[in-house]
Amino acid sequence: MSAATNSASTQPSPLPAPPRRRRWLSIVLTLVVFISGFVLGAGTVAISIRNQALFALHHPEQEPARIAARLRRSLRLSDEQTQRVQQILEDRQAALESIRRDVQPRVVAELDLVEQQIAAVLDERQREQWEKSFRQLRETWIPPLKPRASSRSEKKPG
Repeated sequence: MSAATNSASTQPSPLPAPPRRRRWLSIVLTLVVFISGFVLGAGTVAISIRNQALFALHHPEQEPARIAARLRRSLRLSDEQTQRVQQILEDRQAALESIRRDVQPRVVAELDLVEQQIAAVLDERQREQWEKSFRQLRETWIPPLKPRASSRSEKKPG
């Protein structure tokens, strides 16, 4: 009996069967990782673009310098060209600001009507929620006009 036990212990034990390959699982996991990376990257880019747009809306006075610096790099502008481009952008921005001062009161009046007319359709709870979200939307995307910078051309003789 001891010989039988000895011979049994010296015989190699049978190896387990190799695991079945789950090729579909590898493909699915690879796709999940790829799609997750794509969604994360796209979301990051979208947030970055939104933040840049909001910064430009709320700080238009800084945009000429930022745009001129970007053009300097991409077009390889000289210092003189960069200064001239920045001056052009500042002048055009002043003109755009003047147009905005003329048009924004009309836009605000229309938005006031939208807010009031929709609020009239809602119950009290809905109206509070609507007014809060609409106010936040307006503050985010339509910044108030800044006071005009006084200049000699705007001063009228008394």
